[in-house]
Amino acid sequence: MTKIFSRVLLVLGVMALSACASNFRSNVTTFHEITAPGGERVLLTPMNPEKQDSIEFRQYADAIAVQLQGYGYKETGESEPELIAGFDVTIDDGREKLINRPGITPYPYWTTGYWGYGRFWRSPFFGPYGGFGYGFGNGFNNEVVARTVYLATLRVELRKPDGTLVYEGRAETETRRKDLPKVMPYLAKALFEQFPGNSGETRRVVIEKEKKQ
Repeated sequence: MTKIFSRVLLVLGVMALSACASNFRSNVTTFHEITAPGGERVLLTPMNPEKQDSIEFRQYADAIAVQLQGYGYKETGESEPELIAGFDVTIDDGREKLINRPGITPYPYWTTGYWGYGRFWRSPFFGPYGGFGYGFGNGFNNEVVARTVYLATLRVELRKPDGTLVYEGRAETETRRKDLPKVMPYLAKALFEQFPGNSGETRRVVIEKEKKQ
């Protein structure tokens, strides 16, 4: 019975790992001369002048603005900006990545272990041969699979109106789909997690995504 429960726990562990796969992970690197967010009026603009009229980048700017507002920064409105926030968002053409993942064979219980125990588990529910008893047997293995992953990057810098650079940050993540609009809000959230962070440091940020039913 102990072995049965051990294998049941192993199955539950695999299920738990699958649930964790829904988390968003990003490497965030920052360099800055900010001691604490000052709540200045911020003008948010793409670094690439060709993106000034882009509806796509306007949507990305909204995602960054939400994070800035969370730290007390304000829109400029009709006033002159006290900080200028330049940003850029990119995603590469992808690369093949080998992933080692746990697998489960499609024939989990009757190939090994069932007869090897030397006796039957007699259950009043499953009959004299105990149809469930030692069912998990030797059904686990590991497999290496190749996946195409894309590197998505968000870069943000803050400058004073005279051009003095006071903050630059970068958030990167690997994604299975080349879907920048979907990943961008998470990149913005990761970049501003514990803003401004320690200068000259790369840290791992994990954000829980909405769970799929």
